[in-house]
Amino acid sequence: MPDLPVSPDLSAETEPLIDPASSIDRAAAPGPGSAGGKVMQRLVPRAWAPARRTLSGAASRLPPGLRNRLRRLLRLGRPDMGDIERDYANWIALYDRIDDATRRSIGADIARMLDPPLISVLMPVFNPPPAHLSAAIRSVQDQLYPWWELCIADDASTDAAVIDLLREVAERDHRIKLVRRERNGHISAASNSALRLASGPFVALLDHDDLLPAHALHQVATTVLAHPDVDIIYSDEDHIDDDGRRSHPYFKPDWNPDLMLGQNLISHLGVYRRTLVDRIGGFRTGFEGSQDYDLALRVVAETRRDRIRHIPKVLYHWRQGAGDRTFSEASHQRCVDNGRRAVQQFLGRDQPGARAEATPFVAGWTRAVYPVPDPAPLVSVILSATAPVSMVPGCIEHLLNRTDYPALEILTAAEEADAWPRAVASDDRVRRIAGGSPDWTNQAAEAARGPLLLLLDPGLVPSGAGWLREMVSQAGRPAVGAVGAKLLSPRGTVRQAGIVLGGRNLALAPFVGRRRAQGGYFGHLQIAREVTAVSGQCLLVRRTAFLAAGGLDEVLACSSFSDVDLCMKLADSGWRTVWTPYAELSFGPEAPRQTGFEQAVARMRQRWGDRLDGDHYWSPNLSTDSSDIGLAFPPSYAVGSVAPAGAPG
Repeated sequence: MPDLPVSPDLSAETEPLIDPASSIDRAAAPGPGSAGGKVMQRLVPRAWAPARRTLSGAASRLPPGLRNRLRRLLRLGRPDMGDIERDYANWIALYDRIDDATRRSIGADIARMLDPPLISVLMPVFNPPPAHLSAAIRSVQDQLYPWWELCIADDASTDAAVIDLLREVAERDHRIKLVRRERNGHISAASNSALRLASGPFVALLDHDDLLPAHALHQVATTVLAHPDVDIIYSDEDHIDDDGRRSHPYFKPDWNPDLMLGQNLISHLGVYRRTLVDRIGGFRTGFEGSQDYDLALRVVAETRRDRIRHIPKVLYHWRQGAGDRTFSEASHQRCVDNGRRAVQQFLGRDQPGARAEATPFVAGWTRAVYPVPDPAPLVSVILSATAPVSMVPGCIEHLLNRTDYPALEILTAAEEADAWPRAVASDDRVRRIAGGSPDWTNQAAEAARGPLLLLLDPGLVPSGAGWLREMVSQAGRPAVGAVGAKLLSPRGTVRQAGIVLGGRNLALAPFVGRRRAQGGYFGHLQIAREVTAVSGQCLLVRRTAFLAAGGLDEVLACSSFSDVDLCMKLADSGWRTVWTPYAELSFGPEAPRQTGFEQAVARMRQRWGDRLDGDHYWSPNLSTDSSDIGLAFPPSYAVGSVAPAGAPG
């Protein structure tokens, strides 16, 4: 399939390393930024920032080749956060301030609430800096929502100032419950002691030196009242220092079970139905440092995905520079191992043979490796009929001899088989399906013998032998209907890593130009995750699901949206689409071209309407108009349907 456009003026002949409309090229970005990313701070002195901005603006007026070289040079200093750190202070000022008008509005909303839920905030404590502990407690007391209780379990602190502070606040505020443990039992045991104090239907987790913004519990209560059957609520989060400066925001997607296996997506602010937490036995000792992750995974196993709600607002501030290192910082590898053990146990419930491993490039994240069904299902590889015929023999040779998947057939429309190498032309796994019209892929799917179809652009070269095995292992999971791969440019930079709906082009290919080993925004380039759509240039799909969805739309077949349309039709039937970074393929020097863009936009808008205006797997606080990561000015909220709760029987 042709490549998805990342901007109106990027041709297939010039690698789209950066979107011309991205923030690096804006003459007037959304206000003056604060400090840049940590990587840029190390590489480029602060005094050089004006020169860097001047070079960025000048780049847009250079010839294409020189322009891309300069942009790549500038980009070397940009961290995985892109321009988010630079723009975050302005974004906060515009969209995340609690002013008097906001307080009045929240107060009026609280006054209208019927049967507001009591929220029990759990806080295990052990020798934090007293000033940080006091601030954490005060952040709960300052909540605009009044129906809360703070359940503090002191894990035998030895600092007299901490002990005195806890005793004093508990005596002065009846909403604060305090228990002092006789012996230090570490964070899991202390958290269970705090849990035993809770009487509300929902418990929220707060570390002893972090902060809640004043509207946090109001947002939680509003979500509970709007969705009475909710079991888990989580929010976005950021970091805060002792001067109140906020940084490093994690604007999360809505519930994404695959991403959750790679990292603790729920984390903070995490809120759980107390009866479920009690049912699973609370926090488990032996998982210290990842006890929240373990708890979240075990609660997830007890509920359904439609009972997990994400609040796309920053409702938690992680304390930075807190003095003594926390357990997680001092025993990092132990925390990572405990988290991975929790993932392994989660996988063992429903996925026999699955295992949790470190990701290839960042050991702190986790990769879930799934077994290929036995016997291996036949994969019918359908080579794109729109790609240059000269690419077909080499592609077939790679599939037959350099891919370790044992069961495949190859369907092609190419007519020049007589000129191919004999070993390729005579292999009985290669079949020619006559045709070449826009509907040829659907014709080939009808003729395919395998239960899995792989739509493949013959210009792609696999980076290793195990790419197809990885895709099949993902497709063999329940409810997974389609799987996409990480597609790279000839220079090894990202061209496709899943597709996001929204923005001026209706769909966005994010992270374009990032190096293959980069983590991406909070690991999203190195962790398998659920997405709305994947590129049709390498798309594995269940044959029955493909045919039931009507295959590829003929009008969209030569455009950049046939793959998006297909994945949305699959979702309407309950199938999930997964993107995996562990299947890598690279384009050769001749890249595919885009055609029929305007006609395709009209067709997509007619069919899907305002469902194209937002994406549940992409935060409304992040831009959908730039291939690089950046903040949305202003934020927008997804209006599409809720992600499917299950798969067809």
